[in-house]
Amino acid sequence: MKRKMLTILGLLVLVSAPLFANGGIHWWVNGSGTNPSVITLKNDSDIILKKENLVLRFVDDCVIVSCDYVLFNKSNAEKQIDFAFNITDSAYDSLKYYEIFVNDLKVDSELHKDVIYDEENSFSWWELSKVKLSANKETNISICYRVETANDGTYYRSYFDKENSFLYNLYPALSFGDGIIEDFTLTIDASDILGWNGKITKIEGIDISFKGAERTVTESFKNFDLNKHKQLKISYNIKNYYFAKLYEKYGTGYIVTATSEMREGSTFYSANNLRDENCKTVWVESKPDFGKNEKIKIEYSGWVTQLLVVNGFRKSEKTYYENNRVKKIALYVDGTRLGEMTFPDRPYHQVDMSNILDEGELLNLNSDFFAKNNSKVMSKAGAFCPKENIEIEILEVYPGTKYNDTCISDIYIIKAILPIP
Repeated sequence: MKRKMLTILGLLVLVSAPLFANGGIHWWVNGSGTNPSVITLKNDSDIILKKENLVLRFVDDCVIVSCDYVLFNKSNAEKQIDFAFNITDSAYDSLKYYEIFVNDLKVDSELHKDVIYDEENSFSWWELSKVKLSANKETNISICYRVETANDGTYYRSYFDKENSFLYNLYPALSFGDGIIEDFTLTIDASDILGWNGKITKIEGIDISFKGAERTVTESFKNFDLNKHKQLKISYNIKNYYFAKLYEKYGTGYIVTATSEMREGSTFYSANNLRDENCKTVWVESKPDFGKNEKIKIEYSGWVTQLLVVNGFRKSEKTYYENNRVKKIALYVDGTRLGEMTFPDRPYHQVDMSNILDEGELLNLNSDFFAKNNSKVMSKAGAFCPKENIEIEILEVYPGTKYNDTCISDIYIIKAILPIP
């Protein structure tokens, strides 16, 4: 489900039949006592949007919006307008807070629910405020709000590549003057999500982009034409953040053992190292060969959505290349062999939760890897339900430059967090 955000500036009227000539908010009440209506902008050429400073800060799965406006009422009379913020989504709880200030003084806003009688009879939510504009003067209006964006990775699904998206509609400001903003500045602050190895995947509607190692970009425009730039849409991906949060909350309660474990003097490369959330520690098999057919057993019963394997000895670049890394595995659930999977031989990078999905091997339960045999175990909606255990068997390796020991740093298991239909 995509969530869309609108910031609406202007004189507003609610229409069920003709427009109301005197402006303001009008509710047409039908026979059932409900308030179905559609908000429509009413143009006022006397009100000019001289400046707009828009700052969008992307913080995990939310966007914090700060917007400062300078409106100029060029008429000789004071005017009152209705200032509105709209979430075009049936889920109002995506809006975490909303504040509006007029000339540095906080003013009230009131929530209204609007029913749009289209094919789906959709709902809109509006924060409405009364704002007075003095005659022949500038008025400063500031808004700050936080709103959630959408991402399927927060649910029980077995993928994390779905994008978040944030939609900010600029066209409602066309109701001011001639639809030209004399001085418009846009800042996109992606420091938080880029710190999680997230990516801004696309910016649509305004010519602005990140270059090199930039985490914040700012562009200023003179005489910004809202007829040409009506909508700003930013898409981004923070899959590592979602994985870390899901594992933190739902990744406990399983035991990991192995058919062999290596000891070297006082150092024990135990299977317990596979679930210590530390990629600098490692499990090592103890067979004379590369550990062919050795198995790692994960004792767990219940719905599971994905496994993540961090391959190799990630303590350092030296340990990574000197030792074997797994090339091919077989996966079993309660003794049923689901299939084989080949891992790429990735170049060395140290691993933590900020890049774990970029470096780990994600076993997607709805992929072709499981397609032939997953019906032999309990499976629904991209998840399966072992009654006792999951096993990973080593079939082939990428050889190390010095040792014939096969190493795996960590294995993560994510449980289903929503009821499986």
